[in-house]
Amino acid sequence: MKKFISAILIINICFFNLLPCCAKPFKSYTQLEIREMQTHIYDTQNKQEVFKAAINTLQDNGFIILNIEDEMGYIRAKKDFRKKYTDKSRIAGYSLLLAYYITMTVFSYGAAAYTIADPINRMGNELSKKTFIVDSNVNIEPYGNKTRVRCTMVEKILENADGYSYIKSSPRKVIRIYEPVIYQAFFNELDKNIFYGRI
Repeated sequence: MKKFISAILIINICFFNLLPCCAKPFKSYTQLEIREMQTHIYDTQNKQEVFKAAINTLQDNGFIILNIEDEMGYIRAKKDFRKKYTDKSRIAGYSLLLAYYITMTVFSYGAAAYTIADPINRMGNELSKKTFIVDSNVNIEPYGNKTRVRCTMVEKILENADGYSYIKSSPRKVIRIYEPVIYQAFFNELDKNIFYGRI
């Protein structure tokens, strides 16, 4: 029995030590590159026109406006949606835990059967859809005879509450969005809304 428990512990240690080797590399940006990615300058002095167009652009993309500071040129918005997100390392960990509990149940002649439910519930929770929240902050300010817009976005992945109400709204992962394509798409739509506002 002691040998079996030792083997399970060794497998767990090896598994979690090898996880960083399997991680995908991500591109890092300098502060200047991030600022350039998140900023766009529009050839207009009409800050109010750009402000209204930014609100429309956020709403067109499913964002709910949370806060507006007209004088400061600040908009805060939020969007939430559900989609599948599975952490494979968690599934592997719960599978090992389940195997361990099943073995313990067999050796204890069913006395430890109640422990099997926990990893099964956690796996079901992990395989179900997660709630994603995207927080967006937009700053609009005069820039000479033009208007400068800076947009920042942060994505949060929330824990599921199925059976674990105490972690209902706690974020399991917070990701600062540094993808040029996303910001370019936002600024392109903002450009169109500025144009439509003049018609």
